[in-house]
Amino acid sequence: MTILEEKLKRGEMDAHRCQAIARMVLDKLHPSLTLEQIYTIAPTLDDEFSELAGAVLPIIKEHDEKVRSIVVQHVKKLITSGKLDEAYKTLKEATHSKG
Repeated sequence: MTILEEKLKRGEMDAHRCQAIARMVLDKLHPSLTLEQIYTIAPTLDDEFSELAGAVLPIIKEHDEKVRSIVVQHVKKLITSGKLDEAYKTLKEATHSKG
């Protein structure tokens, strides 16, 4: 909640908005969520409250990098196994699912 504290201290946000943001975040993110559920929910956190963009963007970037790394590792294994068609198909699916 450092982002909210900083905005409060600088007078960029009032206490009511800060409470609303905190309530929404606590409602959406709770300890029982899996990492994949968090990655799914995180991009929606700044939909209503743009103040959270600074927190949301690093989460999205981290997730994208992890997915890319997994795809690259898988494709490398396919290529070294001589499965070039499957490697091509995997890359094509991965790039189409991004857009």
